[in-house]
This record gives sequence, structure tokens and C-alpha cells, in this order.
Amino acid sequence: MSPSRPRPTISSSGDLPADALYEVLLRIPAKDLCRLRAVCPAWRALTSDPLFVAAHKSRHRTAPPLLAMGYRDDSGVSGVAISDLSGNVVKRIPGTEYELVLVNESGDAIGRFTGKNDKIGVVCTRLDLVCFNRNALSGSFWVLNPATGATIDLPMGFSEEIAHELEVKGIKEWDCRDESFAFGQVSSIREYKALRISTVDDRKVCEVITFDDTNHGCWRRKQDPPSHICARRQMRCVVVDGVVYFLMDFHYTYFETGVITIEPGSIASFNLEAEEWGVLPGPGQVKRFVQENKKYSYSQLELQLSLAELNGCLVLVHNIHKVSMDLWFLTDFEKGIWVKKYSLPSHVARLFWYPFLMLDDGRIFFSGMDCLEGILSGGEQGEGFLQSYDPRNDTYADALELRDPRSICIYTGSVLSL
Repeated sequence: MSPSRPRPTISSSGDLPADALYEVLLRIPAKDLCRLRAVCPAWRALTSDPLFVAAHKSRHRTAPPLLAMGYRDDSGVSGVAISDLSGNVVKRIPGTEYELVLVNESGDAIGRFTGKNDKIGVVCTRLDLVCFNRNALSGSFWVLNPATGATIDLPMGFSEEIAHELEVKGIKEWDCRDESFAFGQVSSIREYKALRISTVDDRKVCEVITFDDTNHGCWRRKQDPPSHICARRQMRCVVVDGVVYFLMDFHYTYFETGVITIEPGSIASFNLEAEEWGVLPGPGQVKRFVQENKKYSYSQLELQLSLAELNGCLVLVHNIHKVSMDLWFLTDFEKGIWVKKYSLPSHVARLFWYPFLMLDDGRIFFSGMDCLEGILSGGEQGEGFLQSYDPRNDTYADALELRDPRSICIYTGSVLSL
């Protein structure tokens, strides 16, 4: 046995070799293995060892992932819950209580808020960490390690460069507006980074922060993003393999000028490793959609498009209500090659339905909400669900009810580490 591998100190049968026991336990699904931890302290210690957890995770790469979402219990305590795809909660991590005091320009307190009954919103990611914010502190973000319960507070203020610019122009920070926040990992060096887009003095600015468990870092000003990115629409931004993608608002410039200056389906990309912006053309069929389908307008097309991350690929979703939902997969970033791998039927093409997850067996999970509630909330918030659909036999499974279908992410850590 490798010296780097944990070794069970006893066997339940008394004659099963330690190496054989180790291999047997590695083959057992994580959910069942959690129950077997009750056999004896030695088994619990072995299956909780980080080396065993890592080895088990590598053996079970096709296991369904876990979900992370905000929760609030009956007593008003809010936090992050980790659950399986059926909604069975594996772990709850309560948020830290806080008190917020509002003061006027003279420094006098004019109001107080506490964390009691506050809502937690989860940033859509696919990582072993969870990034979240609070409803009352929308400009503040925290990064949670569900395995340890440790939380990192990301700085609230701007980078030194932007702070100096605001001071020179006499602009207060609270007059600026947060537009978008994305969180990802640079796979080559395993660094975690966050991207923040804000509106400062009527223009969008970009900042990046690099952090780990010991160094929370500080925000750094980067090149301003391309104009007219859809920064405030949650389903128009996605992170795939260390690159943040934003749909571009082609309809805005067309409405203002009557000329298409941004091709429909165009996507702005920010590489977290190089910390540089780029622009990616969308599928040709989407670009030509309005010209080839005269009954649709550019304003309708703008509402039909969204982005998703499925099977590690960037996906442009073209949801033509009650007609079809086309899923275009980016198969070659450098050449800008898109392949339409799915054209889902009319009953799947519902308003406020967004592909969220695809399993190895072909099932697709959609996050969505009731159409009436979606219309009343502008499609940005409200009670919703996670619905499983199998395109192989055109069937649905039971839906998982969600407090907020926009506040959910995929947790890639092992259930054994929780």
C-alpha cells in the first residue's frame, strides 16, 4: 500500500486484509458509505480522511453532483444548504449574524438592520466553494467552504485606482452601482478569482480579486468591459473553465440607431487567468434568425437568448417560446465553432426555463418558475423549481421546489467531506 494512502486499522470481519477493505470501501457510493461510517470509529476515520475522500471522488466521477442554495428557516436564520438532486439536505451552514447601522452625513445613527430574516443569494458556479451575498448587503460577497464551514469576506470597497478617481471627481461610492459578480477558478494554477462589474460615472468598470484561505487579496482595476454587455441579467452570464462569458445586448444599439452594430448572439469573454477581455461571435443561424424568420423581431430574439454551462461546455440557449429550445455547444473556442446538439420540442420551450445541469446519462435539469410569477417579477426572482427532463424518451421527473431558481449552484465537493 502506498504510504500516502490512509490505512484502516481494523477489519470488521477480522480476516479481511486492510488493502482489500480499502478497495471495497472505495467502490461503495458516497451516500451508502456515509451510513457505513457508523460501523466503527476506524471506518469513520478512514472514510473521512482527505486522501481517501480524494481517491473516492476520482473513482466516482459520474456520480450526480450536489446542489448549494440559500435557505431561511422558520426562526429567521439564513445560510447555505447542501442537498442532493432530490432535495435531501446533506448539510446546513448557518450564516454569521450581523447588525447594520445606517448613519447620516453627521454620523448620527438613523436606522438599524440585522441579519435576522435576511435572504442569502448564491452565485451560480460549479466549484467546491460557494460564493454568496445577502439581500440587505447586496454589494458584499462571501466565499464559503462547505467542508470546513470557513467563510472568507471579500472586500466591499473599490480598487485603489477607482477609489482615487471617485475622490477626484467628488463621487460617493454609494452613488455607484454593482452590475454583475462572477466567481471561478483558474484550473492551471488552482487559483480562485472573482470578477466584479460596476457602473461608475455612467460607464462600466471591471475589477478582479485573487484569494485563498490565508490571503483575501484586494480588488484590482482591469480593462473596462466591452460596451453593452448584459451584466445585470443573471442568465446572461456564466463561468466555464476559468472564463466568464456575458451575452452582449445587440438590440440596444439597434433600437438607438436602427443599425445592427453588434451581431445577435455575440458574447464577451473575460479570461480569469490572463485577465483580458475578448469577443466571441455566436452561431451563424442565430445571427441570421430574424432575417430568415420575418415574424420575429430583434427585441424578441434578445429575450430568447441565454447562456448555460453543460458538461463543461459553454452553451448558447435559443428558447423560442412554444416552438423549440435549441442548445448550441461551443466546441472550438479558437475557431468559434458552434454545434447544435439538441433541439428540444415545443413543450420544453417554456418561458423562464433555463438549462442548469446535464448528467452523463443525458438528463437535463432546468431551473424555472411559474410563468405568471416570472412575468410579475421580470423573470429575475420568485419561487421556482428544478425540473429533470430526459430527451431520450421525452419524459419529466418530479420537480424540486426552490426558494429562488436564480440562487442555486453546483457543489463539486464530495459528500464525504461534509
